[in-house]
Amino acid sequence: MKRILWLLIFGLFLTGCGRQKQPLHRVVTKVQVEYIQGEDTLHRTYTSTTSIQSVLTYLRILRPFGPVIPEKEADTTCRITLTYSSGPNSVFLQHGDHYLQRDDQDWARIDNSHATLLYPLLLLLPSEE
Repeated sequence: MKRILWLLIFGLFLTGCGRQKQPLHRVVTKVQVEYIQGEDTLHRTYTSTTSIQSVLTYLRILRPFGPVIPEKEADTTCRITLTYSSGPNSVFLQHGDHYLQRDDQDWARIDNSHATLLYPLLLLLPSEE
């Protein structure tokens, strides 16, 4: 009985030690932001963990809801590109303070009180490249 138990444990150990083809987690290694407001354009590139985390926190608090078709006119446009350690990049487009799109998914409405936090954040975080 003990021998069978040891064989099972050893077998589980060996299956866990195999080389994985895909990493379990993708890590954001760089964030690029292009923010247009009127005639002003801010370009930011972040590679430090703290700055990347600040932008990711911003994207998390937006909490997009419901697919919509955005209005034609938008006062601000923002493009946030996330570069991952493996796999394709993700691109977030924000039109005005009302709509967000990730990659080629449908546009979604966002809370404009949260969306207005991006511009002050970009002013606080100077570009790192």
